Amino acid sequence: MAAASIDHETRSVDILLVDDEERNLMALDAVLTDPTYRLLDARDADEALTMLVSHEVAVIVLDVMMPGTDGFALARIIRGSKRFRETPIIFLSAHLIDQRDVLEGYVAGAVDYLTKPFEPAILRQKVGIFVELYRQKREISELNRSLERRVSERTAELEESEAALRLADQQRTAFLATLAHELRNALPPLGAGLDVVLQSE
Repeated sequence: MAAASIDHETRSVDILLVDDEERNLMALDAVLTDPTYRLLDARDADEALTMLVSHEVAVIVLDVMMPGTDGFALARIIRGSKRFRETPIIFLSAHLIDQRDVLEGYVAGAVDYLTKPFEPAILRQKVGIFVELYRQKREISELNRSLERRVSERTAELEESEAALRLADQQRTAFLATLAHELRNALPPLGAGLDVVLQSE
């Protein structure tokens, strides 16, 4: 069990950072650098979606205002996929946003908002919470897979044992049938011999 705990702590977790400004991505990389995180930088929606296809992401940090497909539209695309529907999205906005924007973000799939410039410790804490939830979910999934494998192995063992018992029962039945047949065949000569012995007395 100790090995599982160590694995839980040391396995890297992918975090997707999406921002069209290179300096913003560099700042996010600096803020979120952690030996157990693998930070994936995307500069637009297409690059972000490409990365999502090939990585299992624990959390997405997404800039709202981007040219072309903005953060809200990208979030809706992500939420439209069954695979990424549960992936938490933290929106970053360089502008003060009104309640309608907040509502649009939540409808699009955001779990939180931060306004730039943000407090680095707050972003680290928020990302850390989602990473920990992801790790726990992954650990539960692995335990479930392990349990299913053990149940499958045990079921196969029981089926083998049941087949062996059926074969043994069939062999016992065949042996008893053969024995009964042999005994029936031996009884008439024994009876005749006994008659001879009795008559001679």
